Amino acid sequence: MKNWILRIIFLIIPLFGLYYYYQFFGSGDNGGLSCMFYRETGWLCPGCGGQRALHALLHGHFREAIEYNVMILVYFPLLAFLYIALVEVYIVKNDKFLQKYAIPNWFAYSFLALIIVFFIVRNIW
Repeated sequence: MKNWILRIIFLIIPLFGLYYYYQFFGSGDNGGLSCMFYRETGWLCPGCGGQRALHALLHGHFREAIEYNVMILVYFPLLAFLYIALVEVYIVKNDKFLQKYAIPNWFAYSFLALIIVFFIVRNIW
């Protein structure tokens, strides 16, 4: 029973964070952080537009979110999975989670290659 309580608590925490972001960021002068990499080099990093994309997604503007950063289709589900894995393994102490849902090496290398290709293509166009 204790594990379910921990899971619920750690599910609520990011939901509060998303609600806060939905309410207070992206409007007026509170537009979020600017990308230091872009500011210094003039190149768009693989995460540029991610904050605006998240804000657009939270407001139901799916197409606008993709225009800001198409990689959100990969980033956010992966981040959600990694957060769930973190909670299951380190908070709930569920050792079987990694045995069942481990990310294979080929996926990690493919994801890294995808990020590099995205970075290059994004800055060429």
